Amino acid sequence: MKWKLRIPMILFIFGFVSGIYQYYSSIFITENYLLNSIQFLTSVGIPIYILEKTKINEKKVSVAIGLTLILAGVIFDYVMVKS
Repeated sequence: MKWKLRIPMILFIFGFVSGIYQYYSSIFITENYLLNSIQFLTSVGIPIYILEKTKINEKKVSVAIGLTLILAGVIFDYVMVKS
């Protein structure tokens, strides 16, 4: 069975960026909650936009690779929070 790479890559990017922002909390520009949210969503949105424009998300991969990407994003987020 094959999946498009879109959903696994989006979930991986969310986990990766979330882990980075939780580990390096000083990366935020200001203390304003609204601006922090905009900065985080922009950091997630730009890689997703690039993947869409380069058509990488249209590639078909096996379910195992898709699940591995999702699991890698979750594990990265978990490890960065525990550090």
